[in-house]
Amino acid sequence: MVVQLSEDLPLAPEPTARTVRGLLDRARAFPELADKYRGLDGRTGHVELGDIPPLTADELRAALWSGIRSGLAIGTGTSLYFVGGTGARPSPALVPTDLFAPLIVRDWRPLGPQDILLNLCQPSRLWPVHDLVNALAREQGASIIPFGGLHSGNLLQWLDVLSGCGVTALAGDTPVIRELARLCLHTGQSMDWLRTVVWVGSGRDTTAAELAARAFPSARIWSLYGSVDAWAVGAGGPECPRGVFHPLAHQHIEIVDGEILVTTLDERAVSPLLRYRSGDTGEFIICPCRSHAPAIRLSGHLEDVLSFRGARFSRAEIVDLARSLDDVDDAEAVMVDSGLPTERLQLRVRMAAGVLVDRYQNEWIRECLLGNHLGLGRIAAEAPESVEVVAVAGLLEQLHA
Repeated sequence: MVVQLSEDLPLAPEPTARTVRGLLDRARAFPELADKYRGLDGRTGHVELGDIPPLTADELRAALWSGIRSGLAIGTGTSLYFVGGTGARPSPALVPTDLFAPLIVRDWRPLGPQDILLNLCQPSRLWPVHDLVNALAREQGASIIPFGGLHSGNLLQWLDVLSGCGVTALAGDTPVIRELARLCLHTGQSMDWLRTVVWVGSGRDTTAAELAARAFPSARIWSLYGSVDAWAVGAGGPECPRGVFHPLAHQHIEIVDGEILVTTLDERAVSPLLRYRSGDTGEFIICPCRSHAPAIRLSGHLEDVLSFRGARFSRAEIVDLARSLDDVDDAEAVMVDSGLPTERLQLRVRMAAGVLVDRYQNEWIRECLLGNHLGLGRIAAEAPESVEVVAVAGLLEQLHA
């Protein structure tokens, strides 16, 4: 049972005035953010966290990218990932080289020295989940098989081999876990040797959760919630309902008008994550797990946020890319079959007057989109059929009727 949080139950304490001042000074060091935070502390030099305006994804991206180009990463001991955006305006992520793993496992320890972890997260120069899982396993003393993504063609063969290696745990994002569970149920493959599932992702895919519960009946499922811009934000254990997470100690969470805001408190953070607008919506609740500590139940995303195959994208960014093409008058990005194995992103376009509409034109637009959007290009390389372009007559009239 999950209950709403009573107003008289305490949440995490607000950061101290000294901590807020340090966060503000760090953010002001970015030229693109100096004007945003100018004059907040006035004559007294004192500012409350709630007095600071929330930080948008576009503001964070612009500040980080400009800082990186001017040498921000030099001498900071950080790892740099490009996690989305376009070639002209990439979305970078800067995190300590330990990927905050020591801080995460203080609150969340699904593994131990007796575990052998099969890491099924896909390695990618654009996606840090594989590296993060390896770092978390090392911090907990577990052995690692950094296998990478499994493909359906050799899945069953490799499962037999890997089970013989003594694997006790596996890690994956939502698409991997969903596909693995589906294939095991379809073929009757038993995974009764599996004790632990480490699930990295946003955690709202109920279809995948139901499949996993049926396919891995002996496994305890541990969830890690976050995004590549906010990094790991919260974590859940086997007794926490899917989609419910406890905030990690180094991440301060607020919910304003239903949206989750994230502030990273750790002083090693280079990214100026100060009341960052995550794009996720949720509410504080009391979790039925043994801790009974306040937790967050995710409820959805803001309209502009697309959650797609374990990644998150800006709907407006994708549409703007399509509109920048001379042959396209208008476009709309929509999700089809969300949460199912057939999940795909469909870009519906209305062509400019006089442009011939055929499958070759659609494919050309698709290639332009994938070639210019870093995140979508990665997903299409793994699942080519998951991104499609469809020409629609009278698009605006249909979409806005």
